Amino acid sequence: MADHNHHGHEDHHDDEHHHQHDHDHEHDHQHEHHHDHDHKPVKTKFRSFKMDRAFAFNPKKGEKGTITYTITEPARISIKVIKKGTRELYLSTILNWEEREAGTHTEYWDGKDYGGNIIEDLSQVFMVIEGEPMSTYKPGAYSVEGLSDEEIIHGHKWGHPHNYYQEGTNVIPALSITSVRDGDVLSGIVRVESQLDTEEKGYGEKVGYGVRYYLNNILVNEEFYDARCNGKFAYEVDTTAFPDGEYTLYVGMCDHHQHTTSRGCKIMIDNKSKG
Repeated sequence: MADHNHHGHEDHHDDEHHHQHDHDHEHDHQHEHHHDHDHKPVKTKFRSFKMDRAFAFNPKKGEKGTITYTITEPARISIKVIKKGTRELYLSTILNWEEREAGTHTEYWDGKDYGGNIIEDLSQVFMVIEGEPMSTYKPGAYSVEGLSDEEIIHGHKWGHPHNYYQEGTNVIPALSITSVRDGDVLSGIVRVESQLDTEEKGYGEKVGYGVRYYLNNILVNEEFYDARCNGKFAYEVDTTAFPDGEYTLYVGMCDHHQHTTSRGCKIMIDNKSKG
């Protein structure tokens, strides 16, 4: 995340199309291939930010948050909202690599998550703002053909070159949790099934997806699914590993091109009364 600008209010499975990832290894290994020198992302320089109204508003009253920034050249801009205290649980995308001219811009957001629900406590989120200049915009210049799974997932040692990916991949699919609902009381081993609901599945339709499962802020597990999963995911959570009580179960998805989405549902874990 070093290239981003951060702003805040300051296991069991049986799906053959996914695998677990070793996080301790990912930052120790640098991936080299012959495209590295051609596709190092160039990051937009932000001259100023005004964030005093980014979180200080009441979405329940229909108020909007504002983010004001200045860029010195035309660029494609991304603004995403992350839940504090988590390993990259994205709650909303405000701008999805949208083109902006040089100058000062103000963006607005409604304080809602990907599911259209109001985020209850805006003091518990922060924003990641980044961009790439239009001078480097060459869609289709970067190909995943011949790359290893690791190179597809992590790009290369400089990150993902968003301006070089093919047209039509700049998509945020809608995600739903299909096997667990708000208010469910869970115990023992619970199979959490989710799926992408939109016909356009974006970049992941070709290269697969990374899916993370959380209970509140706790990352329970991360798995990678290849394109054969067709946008359907499943993981079995052992609820006995967690104290009984109320939780929000989140499923978060990334398409290896930093297009993210998530869904959450409020559940109760109750193993004591079952014992």
